[in-house]
Formats: sequence, structure tokens, C-alpha cells
Amino acid sequence: MVTSKRIVVTGADGCVGGAIAEHLRAAGHQVVAQVFGRAAVPERGEVRLDLTRERVEDVLPRGPVDAIVHAAGVVNPRVPDAVMFGVNTGGTEAMLRWGEAQGCGHFVQISSVSVYGARALGQGRVEGTHRIRFAALAYGRSKALAEVRVEHARLPYSLLRLPMVIGRGDVFTTPAVLGGLRGGTLFMSGPGDVSTSMIGVPNLGPLTEAVVSAGPAQGPLNFADHHVVWRALLAEYAAAAQLPFDVKRPPLPTDVLRGRASEYFLLYGMSRFGGEFPTDALDAHLARAGQRPPLTDWRVAVRDAVDGSP
Repeated sequence: MVTSKRIVVTGADGCVGGAIAEHLRAAGHQVVAQVFGRAAVPERGEVRLDLTRERVEDVLPRGPVDAIVHAAGVVNPRVPDAVMFGVNTGGTEAMLRWGEAQGCGHFVQISSVSVYGARALGQGRVEGTHRIRFAALAYGRSKALAEVRVEHARLPYSLLRLPMVIGRGDVFTTPAVLGGLRGGTLFMSGPGDVSTSMIGVPNLGPLTEAVVSAGPAQGPLNFADHHVVWRALLAEYAAAAQLPFDVKRPPLPTDVLRGRASEYFLLYGMSRFGGEFPTDALDAHLARAGQRPPLTDWRVAVRDAVDGSP
């Protein structure tokens, strides 16, 4: 039987935060969900709040809170750096201050493997891999700085470093892969027989709830549900979309000049080096607390992603 907790979830109008909030709500928890990109639905415990402009304490309801799952963030690499840092780092600072005032028992930061910078490419990238500070895209730097803010705050915490998110509503991996398949421009650098970590949207909620139940990790956790061979992942996309699995050699990086550097480097880097993030620390943390949530197969996430794409 689940013990109901009062949990605040930010970014509940996004793919990640929305999946987490929906699962926690269905599991019987009292969820206060922050949204920004659309109107709030009060009957679902939602409040609309701009974390970069409004005082959190003036909008979010006061009172004891068992956990904050901070998923609000900007991923789009084409937004100005000031916006990226304002939301990803500044929004984290605002929620930390509010959490301290409310006596939050567990601050769960939805972070990213992008904090590893260039080391996010390759195999066996454990949590002790050096975290970048300077030489990286704004997204990675803003998420790394947000982690530092969490570590220096006075709240028990867990840092969940998400790899590729795949499923209905994902805004990066599926558009890049499916766009390449549909346009006949999908490419690989090499055979693509390298391991790549992912987390499926259907498993975001169950795994996050398990972390909340297990308690603060007081450190980072690679937060993946499956480790898949890159070529097999692309082939599954093609099968789900009923398209030929026609993969080309890498083209000249003209996409970089067209403002699509992130998509180009995703396809190039993952096919050549992969991006594997072992989850031994996550598994051990959950096992100590007796948390073993059943997980949905990664192929379901791919099919959901394709079905939900325009």
C-alpha cells in the first residue's frame, strides 16, 4: 500500500514533468503541479507560475511538503543563453529557497547526463565522471550549475541524471531520428553497434516515485531504464514508423551551419561512440529501500513516440 505524500512537481506541462506528475497523482499522492506553457487546471492541483519572474511563495500553496520533483527546464538549444540559465539554474534556485522555507524533506532534481559535457559520449560513464564547468553548450552548463546549487542548499536531495528521453512528447531524440527516417537523411558514423542509455516516458513516473520512496541519495544517480544498441534503436524507430531502415554515411556538417548542431551531433556521436551510463548506483539505492518498480519495455516507448509524432 502506498503512503500518500505531498509532492510538488515543476514543469508538469512538459514531457518529463507531465509524466511524473500524472503517475504520482494516479498512485494516490497529493500533487501540486507547476505549469507555465499553458493554463493551469486547478482540479488537478495545478498552478501556473513563471519561475524566472514571479515569487514562488506568492503562488505555490504553503505548508509541509514531503518532496519536490524539480523537472522544469528549457531544452531547446536555440533559445538565448540568458533564458536557458534563467530557467534551468535560476528556477532551481527559486525552488530551493521555497523548499527550505516549507521544510521539504527531499529535493529531487531532474538533471541530465549533459553535465558530463563531451564525456557524455562513450561507454561506462559513471556518476564520478567529471562534471563540466565551462566548455560545453549552454544547456549542459546550466544543468551542471543547477546541480551545484542543489548540493550547496540545506535540503536533502537526489540528482537524477537523465539520458535520452524517448516516448510520447519527447522533444529531441524522436524529432531527430524520425525526421531523418522520413526525409531520407538518417545517417550513422560507423556500424552503430555501441550501447546507448535511455529512459522511456512510461517509466519516468514509476522510477521517480521509487526514488522519492527510497529517500535522498545525497548525490547523483544515472537515471536510465534500458541500455540499447544504437543501431537496434534506430531500426525499432523505422519498424514503428513503417519506414525503410535506410541509413547513410555522415554528410558534411551543413546542419551545424543551419542551427541544427545538436541534432547532427546526436546522430554522429551516438552512432560512433554511444552514450552508456551505468545505473548500478541507482539500482543499489532503490534495492536498499526495497524499491523494485516494474518497468515497461523500451520498444513500447519508441512506438509511443512515433504514434505521438505529427
